[in-house]
Amino acid sequence: MSQAKVLVADIPEADEKIRDCLPGHDLHFVRTLGAAVRELRRDGYQLIVIDMHFDDSRMFELLRYVRSLPTHKDVPAICVQCEEVMLSEAVLKNMEDAVKALGGTAFVDLRDGSHVLRKHCDFLSRVALEAGLRPN
Repeated sequence: MSQAKVLVADIPEADEKIRDCLPGHDLHFVRTLGAAVRELRRDGYQLIVIDMHFDDSRMFELLRYVRSLPTHKDVPAICVQCEEVMLSEAVLKNMEDAVKALGGTAFVDLRDGSHVLRKHCDFLSRVALEAGLRPN
């Protein structure tokens, strides 16, 4: 398996789920926008995962920043929903549309109660594997 270097911008409650979806990858967890910016200056990330509740819901702010960086403009950036907050299908669709409009790769629902959890986790893992095959 090709290991991808992954920046994970999330809240501590999401760590286990992200680890479960991305076993064997080089995961670097950050909790604040400032920490994420510092990490992204180092370059070398092949995948960026941003949780919806990251740093008081600053997911879109970080996604915009990632896409402004020449070194990360083509790196897959996947936004995720891990917390067990009830959101309607319409809200989830709007989140997906907003993520894509800002240049994100996808918005995936990783909540335990989600009927598509396994499919979305497999998608996240597949993107990481493909990213690991690309040079840093």
